Amino acid sequence: MPGDELAGHNTADGGPAGRLSAAGGEPSSDGSTSAPGVTGSWPGRGAARYLHGTTGRGLVIFGVSLGLLLIRLLVPTPVGQADNRDGPRLMCGLGLGPVTGHHPRFFRFSYFEYVPKHSCAGRVPYPSSELVPIEVARVLTPIFGLHGSVNLIAVAVLMCALASVAIASLAVGLRIRPWAQVLVAAACWLIIADSAFFDVFAGPFSEPAALVGLMLVAAGVVYLGRGWRLTVFGLVLAGSGGFLAILSKEQYLVLAAPICITLVLASATRGPWRGLGRFRNQQAAAGILVAVALALMGGVYALWDSLSSYGQRLHHIQAVDMLFTDIVTKRATAPAQLRALGLPVSWARYAGHYYWDTTSVRQSPLYPRYMDKLTDGNITHYLLTHPGSILSVGQSAAILAQRFRITSLGDYPVSAGHPKGAYESRVVVLTWLMHQLPPGLGLWWLVPLWLVIAGVAAVALTWGRARPWHRDGAAMVLCMIGCAMLAFIPPAYYAGISTTRHMVGMNIATSLAFVVAAALAVSLVQQAVTRDRQPATAGTAAGAEAGKVAAVSPGPRR
Repeated sequence: MPGDELAGHNTADGGPAGRLSAAGGEPSSDGSTSAPGVTGSWPGRGAARYLHGTTGRGLVIFGVSLGLLLIRLLVPTPVGQADNRDGPRLMCGLGLGPVTGHHPRFFRFSYFEYVPKHSCAGRVPYPSSELVPIEVARVLTPIFGLHGSVNLIAVAVLMCALASVAIASLAVGLRIRPWAQVLVAAACWLIIADSAFFDVFAGPFSEPAALVGLMLVAAGVVYLGRGWRLTVFGLVLAGSGGFLAILSKEQYLVLAAPICITLVLASATRGPWRGLGRFRNQQAAAGILVAVALALMGGVYALWDSLSSYGQRLHHIQAVDMLFTDIVTKRATAPAQLRALGLPVSWARYAGHYYWDTTSVRQSPLYPRYMDKLTDGNITHYLLTHPGSILSVGQSAAILAQRFRITSLGDYPVSAGHPKGAYESRVVVLTWLMHQLPPGLGLWWLVPLWLVIAGVAAVALTWGRARPWHRDGAAMVLCMIGCAMLAFIPPAYYAGISTTRHMVGMNIATSLAFVVAAALAVSLVQQAVTRDRQPATAGTAAGAEAGKVAAVSPGPRR
């Protein structure tokens, strides 16, 4: 676990770097301090001791995090999340189906053992970065002694390991005191271990790749722009995390924008933001290359999504869901809304009914004639020409996101002996905190929260005398807030159903940003208070010194 040559506990006035600075040393581009006439910021032996300590602390955090996550996963019985009929899209494309033992396949129980199914033969795999951990789990399944061609418990164990890497890397990457690093690690562990996120690790969904990917991106960003070695390490984390998050499903393609922009800007040489000179170095070029690679992969995915019959059908179904469960929801207002959408007024009877409902617009004889109106483009046109709908639809989606976790899907396997549809609550700290808020706040708390978090990061980034780690934390916070805002849009305005489950990316990005923003706010306040006290302290010390001089000086001669 790479460390850094300057940490918060070494920048205190009594620390080595503080003493060098007091002696007249100058800060280098990576935030370290060199004494006059000394090459490098640390003696070799001291730097080795520090790096060894950082690496050891990171390994301890990783080990403890992984151990606790595995206990949370497996004890007293494994937990996952039942299939809500989305699972075949991912798993059947691999030719696999669950072993259910003649129990209900969907909604009630979590099934981990997947074996080849004749009904899935010849299916083309659904493009998702989640395929990578599933294929790795195919290798791990027999190694762990698990049943099936692919066992989702192996997938969950792999995700626990990747999440622990992200937690440890983020904690020690922030150049703060060790006890503060432990607090950050504990907060991040409580986030990913919460039932709102953790249950999907052993589920047949694409969300695990998105959640762990965002954690890796957050961890990697704090290392960028801190010298070649640390920047490479950060790009490995953020690049792999970006791959997992952006390509997990079409809903998260929008994350390419904030992630790629952050990789380019944060990898550049530190200094004034204006001018292109900051990008003319090796680490900036590496950041640009990784960002371009992620953008190209996202572009290829978007092209497939727009041209493939599967992608077109999926977006069509989502458009129907969105139109009739979020826009045309009441018969009283349906006629005017249907006219604005260019749809038959007679379809008012389908208000509030989704695509697969028993009373669905797809059953209308006029359905084939108006299929070209059931599109994302028509939804976008309606929202832009009816701005009030943007707020009302967004508010409804934000209220559903505020529920934070779903309880309509079972979490236990049949062997656990729990009733059908039973869900677990082993770690629900974050969910409990969210449920303490008034349930109808929605955008009225989410948007101000985003603005406050972004404001803290902006202050930390622009404050001339900010501590070195402030820049790292601010870059991570702004990246996560950008991801949260953009991840809100597809499920809120273009999905229609399962909004709470589809908001997990937005919720985890906001939660990670909040943790580091809180640390930044505390540090900024502490630094401001300390700076205000320095002039008074200096004046007191000067007065005391003058008194000593007067006491030893001879009096006037007579």
